[in-house]
Amino acid sequence: MNQIKQMFELQQKLNDATNGIIWTEGATKDGRQISWLRCIYMEAAEAIDSFNWKHWKDIEGQPDLDNAKVELVDIWHFIMSEAIHFGDTGFAEAYENMEPEREVNPELMVEILEKMVAAAAGANVDKSQNALYEITSIFFKALANMSMDVPELYKRYIVKNQLNTFRQDHGYKDGSYVKMWGGVEDNVVAFNIMDEHPDLTPEQLYKKLEEEYKQ
Repeated sequence: MNQIKQMFELQQKLNDATNGIIWTEGATKDGRQISWLRCIYMEAAEAIDSFNWKHWKDIEGQPDLDNAKVELVDIWHFIMSEAIHFGDTGFAEAYENMEPEREVNPELMVEILEKMVAAAAGANVDKSQNALYEITSIFFKALANMSMDVPELYKRYIVKNQLNTFRQDHGYKDGSYVKMWGGVEDNVVAFNIMDEHPDLTPEQLYKKLEEEYKQ
């Protein structure tokens, strides 16, 4: 199975567990309306903040590329969710062998992310628009510009997907979940596990998270 197809299947499973199978109709099992497009443009705006764009503050600061990658993975969660909701996931497999750029261009990255904000926000306001394919194309341009390929996206996605699943299974919604594990944030713990064991399956990673959480 190719990695993009597997990510879609994992996202479907996570959304079903988190929001109930009714989520594909546009609402959670609790009756909350879902706007994946809003999720996309809000995360894209957060990704822009990873780059030193403010002319009045920290003008010598360097881009936070690690955080930008984290934000891109979050955006991918929401793009896949919008695609599943729309009813078309196969189109994204065309990007399986996309080629990354050798160097990151921060100025171009901000421009790409702004295009994503504009496309997602515009489609969210004008419901007659279907911006899914445009947004996905923009996303993979952003991915390439960050020197990321699909295997790296997959690795990072698996970590966040299994961590999100783990959180939901351990009281994230009711507030009983503990996010700091021995003084280290769960995100960091999860990525450290994957760095040490890069060939873990999603199920094996989940078991490793359980072992760490109990300590």
